[in-house]
Amino acid sequence: MNTLYDTRTVHPLDQFDYYREEAIEVVPVVVRGCAPGCLHAVLSVAQIGDFEIGVLTWSADCEVVLQRTERLIRARDPECYRVFLNVSSDIRKEHAGNQVNCRARDFTIYDLSRPWRTYAGPGLMRTVMLTFPRAVVPIASDTIRPLMGTLIPRNLPGRSLISQYLIGLTETAELTGDPGLAEVLYECIVGLIRQALGQPNGISPRTRRLLHIERIRDIIRQHHDNPMLDPDRIAEVASISPRYLHQLFQGAELTPMQLLKRLRLEACHRSLQDPALAMTPIKDVIAAHGYVRCDQFARDFKQLFGVSATQVRRLASQRPSA
Repeated sequence: MNTLYDTRTVHPLDQFDYYREEAIEVVPVVVRGCAPGCLHAVLSVAQIGDFEIGVLTWSADCEVVLQRTERLIRARDPECYRVFLNVSSDIRKEHAGNQVNCRARDFTIYDLSRPWRTYAGPGLMRTVMLTFPRAVVPIASDTIRPLMGTLIPRNLPGRSLISQYLIGLTETAELTGDPGLAEVLYECIVGLIRQALGQPNGISPRTRRLLHIERIRDIIRQHHDNPMLDPDRIAEVASISPRYLHQLFQGAELTPMQLLKRLRLEACHRSLQDPALAMTPIKDVIAAHGYVRCDQFARDFKQLFGVSATQVRRLASQRPSA
């Protein structure tokens, strides 16, 4: 993910001014309130097809009000919806005539062409934001309008699965241009909106399957360095049965264990080319990425890359430094 601003990069006395300048460049807002003595604000985003997913981490020792006004909207109207998933702490929001207090794992939907106000802090807050053009949603804006600024009911089927998936996605080190991710996000958001509106064709069995598959892939990406990771452990973390795990990946290009092996080998390949690890024994490099047996690693590595780990390291050492 790309970091758009991070107040930790500047002197504490300059953090509030830095935040106001950088935040306005991202989404123009008016920042009101006393300058916090300590402000930690980090925003990172990634583009996935039509969707921009971002995660905002915020911590301050006093309350700050962020306001998107009519004047700012006229100056720059993105014509987008934004789904907020509050990951931790409580936060007050006002939008479209509604006032809500968002708890952890609460969803709200905004129309960024309409004013809003958020009361941030004091304390630690983490929010996942998914922004997308209104045009991609096949539901009339007048139909969606009653949802604006309200809390999506917690008892909607599939809602918890979507929140887990979005949080896991923001914790992934590298978000690729995989078109499958955009498809899953589309199915999630349209299904969630339809369910909240009481419409048919909400979160379909196909969408649930896609969510489970992506959730499992996220688990494998996050825990690939655990040598004890196996199908039973993956299923346990994903809160599904090993049998269902097997059913989900029938016909898939890679099974969970094949994906796990691929991720471990690719991580080892990157580490072997890292000048900072040039003096680290190869056995320690591969152990750090979940491999237990050196002989098995050597066979798998040669099969995937066509060269040995020693050759990769030697070639990396021969490259001129920047």
